[in-house]
Amino acid sequence: MWISLAFALVLTIGTSSAQDANCDFVSNVQAGQTYYVYSPNYPQNYRPGVQCRWVGICPSGYNCRLDCNDISLPQTSGCSLDRLLISKSGDPQLTSADYYCGTGTVTAVSTGQRISVGLITSTQSPGGRFMCQLTAQAATTNPTCSCGYKKTNRIVGGQQTGVNEFPMMAGLAHKDIAQIKCGAVIISKRYVMTAAHCLTGQSLSNLAIIVGEHDVTVGDSPATQGFQVISAIIHPNYTPSNYDYDIAILKTNADITFSDRVGPVCLPFKFVNTDFTGSKLTILGWGTLFPGGPTSNYLQKVDVDVISQSSCRNVVPTLTARQICTYTPGKDACQDDSGGPLLYTDSSNGLLYSIGIVSNGRFCAGANQPGVNTRVPALLSWIQTNTPDASYCYK
Repeated sequence: MWISLAFALVLTIGTSSAQDANCDFVSNVQAGQTYYVYSPNYPQNYRPGVQCRWVGICPSGYNCRLDCNDISLPQTSGCSLDRLLISKSGDPQLTSADYYCGTGTVTAVSTGQRISVGLITSTQSPGGRFMCQLTAQAATTNPTCSCGYKKTNRIVGGQQTGVNEFPMMAGLAHKDIAQIKCGAVIISKRYVMTAAHCLTGQSLSNLAIIVGEHDVTVGDSPATQGFQVISAIIHPNYTPSNYDYDIAILKTNADITFSDRVGPVCLPFKFVNTDFTGSKLTILGWGTLFPGGPTSNYLQKVDVDVISQSSCRNVVPTLTARQICTYTPGKDACQDDSGGPLLYTDSSNGLLYSIGIVSNGRFCAGANQPGVNTRVPALLSWIQTNTPDASYCYK
């Protein structure tokens, strides 16, 4: 099991009191060369109470890239025993670093020319290890074009996401009941994408877009922003009987402020001819945890498998080319998850692409009942035509 948490503000609980003078490193990273960052005594376990720091400095025009493919630290709640810290801003004090414990992998790219790594361990630690490769990666030619990034790589036994783990997630709220009733996904500074059926019976004046949210009961994220909806475009071919063309574009009354906690999903321009059968997609939502049950206070995630059109059509004869089916026993979207994204992680760049929109989730993980979702790659031209003032990343 793998846990990561954001913003390491308190580093002293259960740890030794001072950083080891002989475990503090600075590397000037040259383009085309690979450097290694690893725990003391690697591949054996480090000793208890060790504290180390590594700072990578990359050339002008480059970012530092860290690929950690062997992490095995003691797993504790809040990573209170040992933690691996990574600051993408290169902060040498690691005060704003993401931190990790447990077993897994991490890839991080610096926001500038520096990246900082720290290892903080308890004097009661049973030991652990990690190994990372550090390289210089050419900076993007358009640094303002960014999409599909994640805040952390948190994976736990349950399905609650990390706070702002998925910056592209949005909620479609009904003002009269002050409740998120559908999911949505940010596609640009003024537009979000959702399901057409989420707008049934609703007036624009009763709709609001919420971004940067996690716990809907307390609004615990400082990134939370709320917007009025000034226009809603439903696909003209939307068919309620079989949910064909179940897509809508909503425009906010002001620009969404982007940060590492709030930002757009990547649209799947490079996947227009990809079938995705056998791929895993991540569904997000605040919907009910079981049919007829209460909605979740926290943003939830679940990974589901894409099944072939032919096998899905055996169960759903009305299936069309604008739809994509998912089925994993015991895992599915449920009520109030509609409109949320189905995200595909591109292994070549780690970015998240909106491949689907939760559309027909009425079965809620019913046996042999696939989820039927809107297939976004089939509708990209319509999205672009109806957002003429938006700009998109082609990544």
